[in-house]
Amino acid sequence: MFKNKKSTDFFYLDEDSQILSLTKYCEWRNCEEKGEFKAPTSRDKLRVFKWFCLKHIKIYNKGWDYFKGRTSDQIYKEVSGDATWHRPTWVKVKNNKFTDPHNLFNFNKNISNDEKVKFLTDDESADVVKYLRVLEMEMPNSLSDLKKKYKIMVKKFHPDVSKINSDESIVKLNEAYSNLLKLLKF
Repeated sequence: MFKNKKSTDFFYLDEDSQILSLTKYCEWRNCEEKGEFKAPTSRDKLRVFKWFCLKHIKIYNKGWDYFKGRTSDQIYKEVSGDATWHRPTWVKVKNNKFTDPHNLFNFNKNISNDEKVKFLTDDESADVVKYLRVLEMEMPNSLSDLKKKYKIMVKKFHPDVSKINSDESIVKLNEAYSNLLKLLKF
């Protein structure tokens, strides 16, 4: 088991004061070659090694499976944990520092479209009525209703479909839609 080597990692002194170092032999049964290659003993003891020669380390590695006996969920958890080095992570939560108990900053979200029209001046309300006539509709309840009606009207006045005054009507339609959109987003 002891042979002369230049390395002095593990050594013993014998009677002749000669430095002898420890030589590891292959741990495969009935093998007398040097064990130069290490392999983990089990999944639980990854830092405890067995030493093998080149021939036997190849055989051992072919038969050794780290995930043997694990379910697919356990394997997925193990592999996804590698992304964070198996350390705990926390979900980033956006904490609002300001509270608005009187709803001062979100007052527009609670106002219906009919109430928005009440805040308009006489000139602005006349314009809204004009825009609604162009779109051939009453005051919409939501943005989606306005968008649906706009798409229908664009198809109606598209230059490929309607040749008569299509350019002027498309311009008026786009102006009406954009202004009503601004009003409803207010």
